[in-house]
Amino acid sequence: MHLPSRRVAWLSSVVALVGCASADAPLGASDAGAEVGPVPSSPPPPPATPLDDGGAVDPADAGPPLVVGPVGCVTSVAAGHHAFACAGVTYDVELSSTCARGGCGVIVDVHGLSMSAALQDKSTGLRAKASAQGFVVVQPTAPAGPLGPSWTPGADDAKVWAFLGELRRALAIDPKRVHFTGFSQGGAMTWRMVCAHAGELASAAPIAAANGTTLSGSVPPFALDCPFDGRASPAAEVPILQMHGTKDALVPFAKGLQQRDAAVAAWSLGAPVVVSSDALHERTRYVSPKGTAYEFLRHDGEVTPPLFPLLLRGHCVPGGADQPGAGAPGQTLFFSCKPPTGVAWGDVVLRFFQDHPRP
Repeated sequence: MHLPSRRVAWLSSVVALVGCASADAPLGASDAGAEVGPVPSSPPPPPATPLDDGGAVDPADAGPPLVVGPVGCVTSVAAGHHAFACAGVTYDVELSSTCARGGCGVIVDVHGLSMSAALQDKSTGLRAKASAQGFVVVQPTAPAGPLGPSWTPGADDAKVWAFLGELRRALAIDPKRVHFTGFSQGGAMTWRMVCAHAGELASAAPIAAANGTTLSGSVPPFALDCPFDGRASPAAEVPILQMHGTKDALVPFAKGLQQRDAAVAAWSLGAPVVVSSDALHERTRYVSPKGTAYEFLRHDGEVTPPLFPLLLRGHCVPGGADQPGAGAPGQTLFFSCKPPTGVAWGDVVLRFFQDHPRP
C-alpha cells in the first residue's frame, strides 16, 4: 500500500503522540442517563487451579436479599449487555444473571486513544471471562475527539469514577472487590485512579501507560501518571500488576521501569522474585513490609505490522483477538500482540484480581 509522504508523516505524528489508534468510531451517545441498545442476554503464587467465581456469594445463600435498582445513569439492572450513556462517555456493562441480584465484584477495563470499549474487549476478553467468574465488567468509550475517542484526565477521570459509584450502588457491588485496569491512555487513567482512590480499590493493573500529552521524549525522566511523590501519591498501598512491552515503540519501556521503581522506593518493596518466565515474558513479584504485592510483567511481543508505516511494535496486549483478519472494515492498526505471546493478559489479570480482594 502506498501513501503520499505528507499523509504518512501526519499519521506517524499522530501515533507517536498518543500511542493508540484504530478505525473504530465512538459509540456516539452523549445524553446523560440514556441507555443505548440493551441486549438481554506476597508469598509465592498459589498452584494453578481452575478459575473460581471471584469470591462472589450466591444471593440465595447470603441472608436477606441485597437491594439493587437503577441509580443515576445506570438505568437498568437487568441481566445482559448494556450501553449506558452518561456525560459524553458510553459505558458497556456486562451483567450476568447472578450479578444482577447484587453482591458481585466489578472490573473497569479502559481503552487507549482512538480505540473503543469493543476493541479493548477484543484484546482483554474480560467481558466474557470475568462476568462468568462473579464480576460486573465495565468498559467505557471516551468522548469523541479529532483523533477519535480520547480521554482528558482533568475531565474524564471524575466522570468515570462517578459512574462507577452509581453502578456500585445500583448493583450492591462488593466493596472489597473493586478493580481497575487499562491500556495506553487507559493505563494512565488506571495509575491516576490508584493515586486518587487507593482506599477504595482492591487492586489495579495498568498496561503501557501513556496519557497522550507527556510522551514527548524517548529517554527518562518521564512525566509519570502516579509519581509517588509530593505531587501525587496513593494514600494506601494497593496490589498492582503492571505490564509493559520491552519493544514498545510508542511508550518506552524505560517509562514503565521508572514508574515501577517509583513504587518500589515509596513502598519499600523487597527484592523481586520471579513468578513465571519463558522466552517471551518474565513476571516478577515484589512485596512490601505490609505484605502488599507489586508485580511487574514484561513481555517481548509485537503487533502484526500495520498497513501503513507506523511503528507500534511492542505497544500491544498479549493473548488478545484484535488481529488482522478479524478487524472492523477499514481497520489498519491492531493492538493485540501477534502470537505466540507466552501469556494471555485476560487470564493473568483476572487471576490477579481474584487473588487480591481488599482485606
